[in-house]
Amino acid sequence: MRLTDHTDYSLRVLMYLNEQKRLITLNELSEKVGVSKNNLIKVSNQLAKLDFIETSRGRTGGLVIKDETGRRSLKDIIMKTEPSFYIAQCFSGQNCECLYRSRCSLKRSLSDALHAFLNSLSQTTLNDVTPISNKTNINNNLKEIL
Repeated sequence: MRLTDHTDYSLRVLMYLNEQKRLITLNELSEKVGVSKNNLIKVSNQLAKLDFIETSRGRTGGLVIKDETGRRSLKDIIMKTEPSFYIAQCFSGQNCECLYRSRCSLKRSLSDALHAFLNSLSQTTLNDVTPISNKTNINNNLKEIL
């Protein structure tokens, strides 16, 4: 199973925004996550339409993650950013020219693997996979001391 670049970029963007918890410009985001600004524009437009982030335009504009996005499961995020989960041609519902289509047990095994993959992702949130920034560590340590 391989996720599209679009989903990969979406996860990187969400993780970075979730780590930083502040307004981030596209220039900073491009530099930090290693994705071109043009690709980030496409990704951020979709993430905003999906209600994962908020965007603002202009000189002081940028992207910021919505609080509830960090609590979303990876399955929820990926199911909305990945266009399909067709592991093989026979999953697409279109004409499958496979010699074994009428007597295939491979499709069942692949389907079981896909369900296990998605079930695993449903157990993990964006917060679970987002690294904690040094700034967050310092703030948490100060709270413990005070």
